[in-house]
Amino acid sequence: MTPDLDQVGALGAEMIRRAQAAGVLLIWRVQTRSSRSIILRGGKPEASSVSSIAGHGVHVVTQEGYTALGSRDDLREEPALSLLDHVVGTAGRGAALELSRASIPELPVTRARVVPEAAAGIDRVDLPSVGKRLVELESEICSRVPGTTLRVSFKAELDAWRILRSDGTDVLFAMPRCSMGARATSGGDGSRHGVSAVVFSTDANLPWDPAGVELFLTRAEVAARLARDLPDAPAHPAGSFPLVIDYALAKGLAHEAFGHASEADSYRSSVLARDGRFRCGDEVGARHVSIIDEPIEEDHAWQPFSSNGIPRERAVLVDHGRLVDGLSDPWSAEPGGVRLTGAARAESFRSAPQPRMSNIRIEVDNPLAAPGEFEDYGPEQVRDLLASANVFRRHPQVVFLSGYSGGQVNPTSGDFVFNCKAIYQLSPGGIEFFKPAIFSGSMFGALNGVREAFGPLKLDAIGYCGKWGQSVPSSGGSHYFLVLDPDPTVHLGGR
Repeated sequence: MTPDLDQVGALGAEMIRRAQAAGVLLIWRVQTRSSRSIILRGGKPEASSVSSIAGHGVHVVTQEGYTALGSRDDLREEPALSLLDHVVGTAGRGAALELSRASIPELPVTRARVVPEAAAGIDRVDLPSVGKRLVELESEICSRVPGTTLRVSFKAELDAWRILRSDGTDVLFAMPRCSMGARATSGGDGSRHGVSAVVFSTDANLPWDPAGVELFLTRAEVAARLARDLPDAPAHPAGSFPLVIDYALAKGLAHEAFGHASEADSYRSSVLARDGRFRCGDEVGARHVSIIDEPIEEDHAWQPFSSNGIPRERAVLVDHGRLVDGLSDPWSAEPGGVRLTGAARAESFRSAPQPRMSNIRIEVDNPLAAPGEFEDYGPEQVRDLLASANVFRRHPQVVFLSGYSGGQVNPTSGDFVFNCKAIYQLSPGGIEFFKPAIFSGSMFGALNGVREAFGPLKLDAIGYCGKWGQSVPSSGGSHYFLVLDPDPTVHLGGR
């Protein structure tokens, strides 16, 4: 797919010449995306697809600060030039159309090409072979945990972009993404519970990679056991409790409860802003807690450049409890009072870029040791960690929220609502198992409640994030486990 982007150079040069002659800034976004996926249930194909898109988006800004955008689903020269003329004309009538004006700062000029080696393998994926392999893996999971219904899936995607600006910027980058997932369901006492597991790689050979397959089988087995056992588990009482959350739920907390509020296009309404400016320097969490967003190579949400052609920077949103950075693009950085971090992303060439997260994480100073891999830790091992750190001296019982099953936040108030996959009540005398429940409250209460962390950073909690009708890959995490002291603004279950 990337050769298509290499071949638009001459058209790009003519687009830039016309934009310069018209006296406007041009941002030209060209995208190709190919995707192959297959889903199996009960050893039989349920769905498969092969798809691709190619097109371009024209974005112009006049000297007066008026902006207009347009797009086409092809890369033909004559229609592309006609579209540019039309968009330039629309922007030129900005005053008559009563468009808002927004000046942008001088942008860094960048010329780069970033295409990982793994990109070449995406279009060589053979879905029938993948399907046979998934049948084998499904059979292995069922042999380990009988009594559940499984749906297994594989998806390989190559998302490639070339972004040219009339100031000389020309960046080309490709993002290969592959994932293998399992969803286990079972019924009991009139209800059904579904639990999912997923692994990610940039390598399309994931279904045959020994390390990737071992991790997939381990996670899928845990999901199947939970799906089998959850229908008979009791509900946990509601209230505020000392909590342990794993890195996947910590990623949800960082992403939903804090990340969206730090996106600089929300500077007028975010709980992190005051009088239209972000409250940089204010304390928003415990002083040993930081929140960082940055693109990580070979990650599910990796994107080296923004959709405006600006290198995406590491953004320290919270530095030891204090608000420092926002996730900003050229149109939101100055109005929001934050530095430009190149955070704009777009789902497709048809979309208007907007500040979005990539890989977001919670870091805690001086984390305690948790030897081995995260998958080595079940509720018994988590209880042992708490005992070794004397947490039970402070809290005789601690509620362990395992896994993350989605959530949402109100960036205006900072209130979040999440769901976990399972609940365990841990104490020196035993472990009790409960159905999942809503985890909700104030992001400030949660961030101030973080007390201890165990283990190294683990950042492969992946998903997709929706905002204003656009969906883009997201990822992140934290240390293996975080301990949160009880806070009256943070609740488990109904209020």
